[in-house]
Amino acid sequence: MKSLIYIVSMTVLLTAINAFAVDTNHKNVTLLETPYNVCWYQGVQYSEGSLIKQLEHTFVCTHKYVNQPQSQLVWLKADKEGQPIRLDPVKTIRVK
Repeated sequence: MKSLIYIVSMTVLLTAINAFAVDTNHKNVTLLETPYNVCWYQGVQYSEGSLIKQLEHTFVCTHKYVNQPQSQLVWLKADKEGQPIRLDPVKTIRVK
């Protein structure tokens, strides 16, 4: 008898929980089918190779690391031809 009451109460409880889990606001959800890398500037997406000008500086949207073509895109300063100016990494060893 106790197990019958337990089964009925669990069924009612699970049915009530399932009723509250229904999504009624699904029209406001935006899903991206495939992720892609972009640079952002003032809420606008820019693709790789895009140039923007700020005061007297020009910036180009390019990969963060030159040897990693799948790395994230970032804004780097560009030269007169629109090529990114990359800083040479300092070759030091840090020991703590």
